[in-house]
Amino acid sequence: MAILIFKLGGALCVMIAAIGLGESKASTLGRRVHHLQLFQQSLGLLVTEISYAHSILPLAFQRVSRQVASPVKELYSRAAERLIAGHDSCARLAWEGAVRQVGTRTCYTEGDLEVIKALGVSLGESRKEGQLTQIELTAKRLEFLLHEAQGDRTRNERMWRYLGLLGGAALVILLL
Repeated sequence: MAILIFKLGGALCVMIAAIGLGESKASTLGRRVHHLQLFQQSLGLLVTEISYAHSILPLAFQRVSRQVASPVKELYSRAAERLIAGHDSCARLAWEGAVRQVGTRTCYTEGDLEVIKALGVSLGESRKEGQLTQIELTAKRLEFLLHEAQGDRTRNERMWRYLGLLGGAALVILLL
């Protein structure tokens, strides 16, 4: 009788772990969409800071970071910190460094991070119009990535949930 209880307890643990793994993967797909939307909103705020408020870049980054949620908030605040502290010689290097620091803790894919990193190409190195053009280009690329992420989420979210459940059930059957 005790062996049966241990087997059932083990089977329950395996099922919970497998379902949790499937839910984790499914929620990552949803968080990626949310993070891309946040970054897209932040670009609009950055355009406002550069074109209308005529803010210098570190100040613009700080203001944007106060208006958006994590992880985009950390991206802008790290870039501002790096510029103010003088760790980097130009805004591009500060932006790329911030993307490297924050990018590992997000749900962004490598392609997403490349688009975000490409924003730094003209920041601080070209005139206001060039910077706004680069931000607009990044926003268009981001829109494409957002549609792709929403499609991935629609196609794969339910699959990962069922895969966790069915994979756990299959493993329990094999172990019993």
